[in-house]
Amino acid sequence: MEKSLKKDYWPDIANYKDPDEFAKRLTDNKKQYGFYNTSPALSPQGDKIAFISDRDIFLDVYIMDAIEGKIIKKVVESGKAADFEELNILYPSLTWAPDNIRIALSTKSSGYDVISVINTETGETEELPFRLPGIESVDWSHDGSKIAFSAHNEKQSDIYVYDFEKKQLINVTNDIFSDTDPKWTPDGSKIIFSSDRQEYTEPDMIPDDFMMSNHNYNQLDLYMVDVDSYKIERITDWNLSNERYPEVSPDGNEILFISDRNGINNIYRKKIAPDSTESIVDIKAYPISNSLCEISQPSISYDGKKLVFTALYKQGYNLFMLNNPFDMSPVADSLKPTKYMESLLRKDAYVLTDSVEVDSLQLAEEARQDSADDKSSPKFFVGQYKEDEDQDTTSYDLSRYVFGKIEDSDSARVIAKQKLFTEKLDDEGNYLVNRYKVNFTPDLIYANAGYSTLYGLLGTTVLSFSDVLGNHRLIGITSLQVDLKNSDYGLAYYYLEKRMDFGIEAFHTARFLYRTTFFGYELYRFRNFGLVTSFSYPFNRFYRIDGSLSIMSVSAENLDNYFEPVDKSTYTVPAVSFVHDNSLWGYTSPIEGTRYSVTLFGNTGFFNTKQSFYSINWDYRKYFRFFFDNSFAVRLSGGYSGGGNPQRFFMGGTENWINRSFATQDVPVQSASDFAFLSPAMPMRGYDYAEQIGTKYSLLNLELRMPIIRYLLTGPLPLFFQNILGTAFLDAGTAWTDNSKLKLFGRNSDGALVTDDLLLGTGVGFRIYMLFLWKIEIAWKWNLEGFSKPRYYLSIGLDF
Repeated sequence: MEKSLKKDYWPDIANYKDPDEFAKRLTDNKKQYGFYNTSPALSPQGDKIAFISDRDIFLDVYIMDAIEGKIIKKVVESGKAADFEELNILYPSLTWAPDNIRIALSTKSSGYDVISVINTETGETEELPFRLPGIESVDWSHDGSKIAFSAHNEKQSDIYVYDFEKKQLINVTNDIFSDTDPKWTPDGSKIIFSSDRQEYTEPDMIPDDFMMSNHNYNQLDLYMVDVDSYKIERITDWNLSNERYPEVSPDGNEILFISDRNGINNIYRKKIAPDSTESIVDIKAYPISNSLCEISQPSISYDGKKLVFTALYKQGYNLFMLNNPFDMSPVADSLKPTKYMESLLRKDAYVLTDSVEVDSLQLAEEARQDSADDKSSPKFFVGQYKEDEDQDTTSYDLSRYVFGKIEDSDSARVIAKQKLFTEKLDDEGNYLVNRYKVNFTPDLIYANAGYSTLYGLLGTTVLSFSDVLGNHRLIGITSLQVDLKNSDYGLAYYYLEKRMDFGIEAFHTARFLYRTTFFGYELYRFRNFGLVTSFSYPFNRFYRIDGSLSIMSVSAENLDNYFEPVDKSTYTVPAVSFVHDNSLWGYTSPIEGTRYSVTLFGNTGFFNTKQSFYSINWDYRKYFRFFFDNSFAVRLSGGYSGGGNPQRFFMGGTENWINRSFATQDVPVQSASDFAFLSPAMPMRGYDYAEQIGTKYSLLNLELRMPIIRYLLTGPLPLFFQNILGTAFLDAGTAWTDNSKLKLFGRNSDGALVTDDLLLGTGVGFRIYMLFLWKIEIAWKWNLEGFSKPRYYLSIGLDF
């Protein structure tokens, strides 16, 4: 009913068919979630289909039963490990081995593209011994001895062949033209591929003064190359259309391919075994589909009886199957072109004529006639207009018009453009190399306001500059108050050209706190200024090592009592961290994956041995996703510090807590070293800030995160709420200094087991976004015997 109405009221689509009208639909993106079902590869026996899908958020490789359309298993998970950082979904990057068990696919690994061979039954993976900047389509020969693929290096894109027996990689095409979509003939002697080379099928056909900028590299046709002689033969030469994705019949005499000759990608069939009196190019190709939705990435079984393809249909890419495609009758001698393709064909026909001006007028007249005949909707035409020579232009008042510069003729502009381009080349046609000059331009300039639960309201202005390549970055931060002593400011430079990043930062911070003394509350100013050098080295997308060396001068000054001496300390702090992160973020927090870091740092005591210390901090987080976007988060963190003046940790509360309270009555900063190194151990909900303070801590957080309201529009006030999340949590931890005095559990007066130094808190909460991400939580202390009165937490920011 719906399709019938569309054809009645949208007559343009009446000439075409939806993919499910002529092929069997295998996937449904709306029922199975996701958007992509791409790169289908039909197994040699035609019983299984390997394909890439994002139905489980990540782009993964699945094996499907080609008969029933059911998923057999998931064989590859991408985006989680270094060997499968990313899959190439824009090309048919999957292929089956002749044994009907192994598949090969191109993936990204450690910054390069590689080909991995995977056993779909055992899960064993083998990476072929080469890496290239980009690998696209792959195809396994029928005898299993070779793999053909399209790839590019720093200069060009070519067809490559890897020989398993000789362990040899061969560049088959090796020229300036872009080649892609290789497909073996059944006998393994030739490869059919798509290229923009046009008539240049032999190296000696390319003129010495050939310039790619003057070549029509947007035009793709099919070619066939002999893998032994490297001789290339052209198969198609259609203008204004691209021919791609060839599939060869079992006898090697015919091909199926995709072309947008009528403006929409459809399947065409053509013989490639010509008679002695004709060439392959002259053999006519016939369409066997007339799809409204573009078809791409076909794959055929070895016997040629099944063909699977992907098509953009009903708001997603889905898989479809055709039976006996080489036996299908042509749907027409040629397909009716779309309106856009009609305009291109007419424009191309006029360009090919000699009398450009006359034909332009004729085109304009035809356009006006078409517009007069078609009353359905207005149309606009763009063309050249020739003034009537007898028209008196003096009768027009042009005094209020502003005229631009008179342009040169078309030929003059072409000559000027060519001259400008050639001036950038040397006598041999190579590009002139100029020394790159670093020129900083602004990337980001903004001012913001923030709130610190320890120091109150904060305002900051950030200025970020970089060069055009992004190799150098300057960042300035200011928060000026009265004078430099009371202000925050910093300047950082980062060198980002190589794999290892380097940085140098200079900073000054000032904070004001009231501390309880013998005379009551007195105002203290804490200052910290210094210099930091840092580096970051990524091993791959998920692992890296960070390091820094800091020299800091920290002071604490009583502004209400000048007789109290200023507490000053200077620290030399080396630090090194090992970091792993493959987490997938949801609305307000990660929902799947793992994140952890281990950091070792301390003060060397170079300026004062009594101030020396060492610390090791760790933070491990694991996220379990279920029901698509629900998650269960586990976090285990801790710290251990020793030395002459060990670092202190305070436990209790939550990050960015607005209605805060302190178990110590005020901020637990007691010295200049506390200002520099005192660190929070949280969240520990149900308790105040600084419920426990020690030089060691351990903390476990368990949290269930579930969407409560996805979309809600209220009335009468049109308030729109979305992605309101609910949480349920359990926090357990303790901070201590003396190991011998640590006592997690004890007995009450009745002899029942209760917690002692161990803190337990549990509760529920909500996450809602209104200008900021607000976190609203209700928590209770729990000592195994009972629960305390509820504590209410209002905070802002993301979850761990």
